[in-house]
Amino acid sequence: MIQGLFDRVAPLWRAAETLGAIIVVNLLLTLTALPVLTFGAGLTATYDTSRRLQGEDDRGATRIFLASLRSNLGRATALWALVAPVGAAIVASWIFLPVPELAVLKTLFTLVFVLVFPYVWTVQARFENTVLRTLRNAVVIALARLPYTLGIAVIHLGIGAIIVATWNLLPQFLAFLLLLGYPLVVFGVTPMMERALAPYVSAGQADTPGEPQD
Repeated sequence: MIQGLFDRVAPLWRAAETLGAIIVVNLLLTLTALPVLTFGAGLTATYDTSRRLQGEDDRGATRIFLASLRSNLGRATALWALVAPVGAAIVASWIFLPVPELAVLKTLFTLVFVLVFPYVWTVQARFENTVLRTLRNAVVIALARLPYTLGIAVIHLGIGAIIVATWNLLPQFLAFLLLLGYPLVVFGVTPMMERALAPYVSAGQADTPGEPQD
């Protein structure tokens, strides 16, 4: 029985490996966030690494992340240059435009942005397209697969609620959650994201490590 605890396929060992991978990916994502401009490439690599690790890629989180970062650096950086200002504008509208008549419009834009945001980086990692086509596809898939999109949003909100509750009730554990960071959410939504993208992924398409699918 004790020997079984150290079996690499044991649930406890698998959970420990997953947590370790999430911590590693969070550290790498944080490094890509420091220059700001490369944060989009870091997000793309995070979603790609989560998918590959959950798909039994055994190269290790660091190697997968760096390979994906290199592969997606150019287009993902261009995507971030478009997406980040939109997000900043939405936040600024809530802070600096407290106009009741604009509340509905601002809510609509915020909702669309939040729902589409995860798809941008996943679509970039999975398909070879131009920047504008990737953005268009992310919007189309997010809306076409709305039940999955809402499920992904619920997972984001649920983990966010856990963090807030930990902050208020168990602050001694907050450092551990911060160590896991946003990749904790990414690893949580990956199975549902894969179901959302399933109809768009070509059957039998080779999944070459470090290279996005078409």
